[in-house]
Amino acid sequence: MRLFHVLWAGQAVSLIGSSVTAFSAGIWVYDRTGSPAAFTFMVLAATLPGIVLLPLAGALVDRWDRRRAMLLSDAGTAAVTLVALLLVSTGMFAIWMVYVVAVLLSVFKAIQWPAFSALVAEIVPREHLSKANGRVGLAEAVGEVLGAVIAGSLYGVLGLRGLLLLDVLTFTAALGTMLWSLRRMPPPPAREHQAKLTGELSAGWRYIRARPGLSGLLLFFAVHNFGMQWVIVLVPPLVLSLAGAAAYGIVEAVGWAGMVLGGAVISVTREPRHRIRAVLTVATVQAVLVVAMGAGHAVWTAAAGMFGILAGYAVTNAVTATLWQRKTPQEVQGRVFAVRRMIAWSAQPLAYATAGPLAQYAATPLVDTGGPLHGTLGRVTGGGTAGGIALVFLAAAPLLLGIVAFTALRPRVRLLERELPDAPAPDPSPPPAPSPDPSPEPQPVAA
Repeated sequence: MRLFHVLWAGQAVSLIGSSVTAFSAGIWVYDRTGSPAAFTFMVLAATLPGIVLLPLAGALVDRWDRRRAMLLSDAGTAAVTLVALLLVSTGMFAIWMVYVVAVLLSVFKAIQWPAFSALVAEIVPREHLSKANGRVGLAEAVGEVLGAVIAGSLYGVLGLRGLLLLDVLTFTAALGTMLWSLRRMPPPPAREHQAKLTGELSAGWRYIRARPGLSGLLLFFAVHNFGMQWVIVLVPPLVLSLAGAAAYGIVEAVGWAGMVLGGAVISVTREPRHRIRAVLTVATVQAVLVVAMGAGHAVWTAAAGMFGILAGYAVTNAVTATLWQRKTPQEVQGRVFAVRRMIAWSAQPLAYATAGPLAQYAATPLVDTGGPLHGTLGRVTGGGTAGGIALVFLAAAPLLLGIVAFTALRPRVRLLERELPDAPAPDPSPPPAPSPDPSPEPQPVAA
């Protein structure tokens, strides 16, 4: 666990810098355009390339030393951020460059996520996986909270340039801990790769498709993530239209504080006995909170709703990560985890591409003064941009509740933990010393 905690600490510091960059870039784009669509398209550029590349990244991670894959990801992300800093410092940074930077960062993140997920399962004893995954979620949440507070409070003072410099400095922690760990980790288990890379790209999908419980769980997350991202991606434009950057920072900090609390609880307590039931219960509560956010359409309801939603995500992320790590053999985890994330997040780009235009060009005219819903739903949501966003929230709630009910009625998903046996645990013992046999014949290597 010492190796895990060192890596975890370095990644946690790096996540703070990444959050600062994402937060400040969003403010920078919205300040210059005033458009929810432009903001959500930036989020789309930061996610779609990584999702598309996940199967390739997973196959490569299973071939490579996962420690070095992490090092490549951290170094590439730091280099892209440094180039952005130089462009901002010289006054050459333009709106279109934000989208290019977001795409490149998404590519390196596609390598980082399956590598780190598989590496955690490789170095952490199985009985501590739930706590380790809870701490990973806790680091993400702390990074988002501090990133929102730092960027929201210092953006007016430091601007995008100063906050990008802070991000570059935080990457030294991630790179330093990875270099330290490279010398102290045991060598990765030997893996044979006679198969062509093109054949390995589909191996993760074949593994999941052969297990209806896992594929059904992925369908749930794909639909649920679509509905939730309609909401989450529109919270920043909602708050910025109602108040401003400082209020946006507070709402983001409060929301991610919920994830900090949830991650802290799951990292020190026993995991839920019935993981699927816990996931569906959390999803139901999240749908109710979305209704409250749409009906309230105020800064404080947005903050309270995000607190509860992200606290629920802390539980869901830790529980599902442990479930997949226990049900997937070590040698295929990179490919399976990459496909898992690609499918679960497959609907998010569609949500990002449609949420902003839907709120700006369809929902807002419906509830604004003179609109056909102004006298009915408009009384609940209010008018203007905030009212249009609130209407989108109310439209997302039935979708969220519907996928929970549909999944709960599917026995293969509901009984997944009982019907699908755990994969064999990795052998933590070091490889045996080589035999002193002087025979020149090659010795077989254990896979």
